[in-house]
Amino acid sequence: MSGDLSEALKKAKERRGVFSKTIIWESGVSKSQFYRIIKGQEAPSAETKEKISESLGLDSEQFDDLFKNSKLDPKSSVQTAPQGADRRYLLIGVGVVAMSLAIFLTSQTGQQDPPAGQIFVAPEGDKTLFIKDVTIPDGTAVPVNTTFVKTWRVQNIGNVTWSGRYLKRITPASELICSSPSMVPIPETRPGETIDIS
Repeated sequence: MSGDLSEALKKAKERRGVFSKTIIWESGVSKSQFYRIIKGQEAPSAETKEKISESLGLDSEQFDDLFKNSKLDPKSSVQTAPQGADRRYLLIGVGVVAMSLAIFLTSQTGQQDPPAGQIFVAPEGDKTLFIKDVTIPDGTAVPVNTTFVKTWRVQNIGNVTWSGRYLKRITPASELICSSPSMVPIPETRPGETIDIS
């Protein structure tokens, strides 16, 4: 198969009518790790390869061919972890270890989680600005069985007060990624306010 994973990503976005962030979210890894894989700089795990292949509309063999082509780019250099390193460390690269958390647009009035595959659209004028990782930047190696607190700083840049909101884990439970609470309440936040969410 000709081309590389970058071309496959572009074609998948056009074919599906989605942004890169949708495909990155589906892959279950951080943006930085996703692009290292797409550029042929990092070999994905079998699970990640399967998820990215599905999002790009590729079978396993097509993914392998395109990944090899991506590695041929002279600007790329494949990074391989030392043997056994995956047993000692988890890479916090999944938006922090695939914690991939998202502000959940429901109230505390007992609404249930959305059905699988359903997308919620933010109310008009509801906007969030990610400011920075306060703790544990993407790509940080954390020893297995370490308890830590991940904190993000965000600002409400819209004109809607956040009330009864949650940060919700949207990745599936897996032994391959860290565990976290499924939902964390977000304090009421008026337009213009900046908050830290842990």
